[in-house]
Amino acid sequence: TGDEAPGIYRAYISYEHPHTEVWPALDNGENVPDRVPFRNIEWDPVERLFRGDICWQEDYNTTWMGESMWHYEIKFDPKFIFILSGTCTRSNSEEPHQFGQDLVYVNAALESALRVIRETGTTTGEYLDVVRKWRLDGASDSTIHMLGEVSMRVLDDTFESMFDFNLYR
Repeated sequence: TGDEAPGIYRAYISYEHPHTEVWPALDNGENVPDRVPFRNIEWDPVERLFRGDICWQEDYNTTWMGESMWHYEIKFDPKFIFILSGTCTRSNSEEPHQFGQDLVYVNAALESALRVIRETGTTTGEYLDVVRKWRLDGASDSTIHMLGEVSMRVLDDTFESMFDFNLYR
């Protein structure tokens, strides 16, 4: 919105999708907020590297699953289709979660981009070249599996979107 200072990023984790209701409540018994903002944000556009903190204790005066803060370091692929690598380090946990292994995220815009390629591409090979490129960009096996799942559903054209769109809030 227009009331933000220049250089202020609005990055957050969305818990808006109905499937997130399976997550436990915050440790004080309240529901997890729909959007949880990142704090202490750093962005390196050359490296496509994002750093930021989710501050449960600071922002909500409680912990979540015993954790007071999560620190994220996320490296995106060259086209921002998926998270290439990174970690989520939790305040009370020994080992961080690894993106591409424990955590796999793809851009929801991928679905519509693949539909355009499918509808305008002249050959199936052209479509498959896009899929092969992800491996060359460094996608992990788990990420390739997720990207392949989206691709197959787009090729099938008999499904509802597998993504949650939060564009109108």
